[in-house]
Amino acid sequence: MRLHITNGDSVVGSFQELFPGDTVLPWRDVLHEGPVPPELPLPELSEVRAQFLSAESGRPVERVLADFHARDGLLARYAEFEEVVLWFEHDLYDQLQLIQILDWFQTQAPDTANLRLIQADDYLGRMSRARFAELFPARRAVSAAQLGLASAAWRAFRSADPADLEPFLVPNAALPFLAPALARLCEEYPWTTDGLSRTQRVIRELQRQGLTDRSELFGAFSRQEQAIWMGDWSFFRVLDGAAPRGTGWQWNPILRRFESRPS
Repeated sequence: MRLHITNGDSVVGSFQELFPGDTVLPWRDVLHEGPVPPELPLPELSEVRAQFLSAESGRPVERVLADFHARDGLLARYAEFEEVVLWFEHDLYDQLQLIQILDWFQTQAPDTANLRLIQADDYLGRMSRARFAELFPARRAVSAAQLGLASAAWRAFRSADPADLEPFLVPNAALPFLAPALARLCEEYPWTTDGLSRTQRVIRELQRQGLTDRSELFGAFSRQEQAIWMGDWSFFRVLDGAAPRGTGWQWNPILRRFESRPS
């Protein structure tokens, strides 16, 4: 019996049919939104995340907390499974979840011999069951290099100083999609030129072009992204005036390498 951990609910049904008898754990957290304070272990961090997600979504905090507690409890039972298979995509949403999970294994689990990883360069939710069946034999044991890189990147992501992300913007074969994902994250900090994030700048340009409908704006924004990472909930938060990540920074040295790029 295996434990499959993946980026959300879109593939749960397919996995349950393709791998009968196995357990599927969807990792439901939008880590690029809201607080992810450093140093907190997973149980305490889950409480912080639940409070934020409840406040922003309107879901009762008790229900969100219950979901997180059930998730974390199942993760802690990983040794009961013959294999733990991580299925994650190339985009920022997934890469943050992946490094969180790998960091947990690096710092908490005494033995990761049963841990496997599938790194997909396309969206799992768009894949057929036949494609999942093709990917499954390509799973590989998670290496010490992958665990170390993920743990260090997770600490940098949680740091109050965005400059800590800079070492992880260099491509690394261990986690090949991590550097471009974190580079896109950096563009969500206030830019030194006008204090706006890249997403805010794109929204302004689309509005100048005459788009006003919220759904049309989200669709047009998504089509401009090389790897779609932001869901409509996150996009509408920005559209409705949510401040860019790390507001209050007067100067961000990382952003200087991105500000000359077209949005």
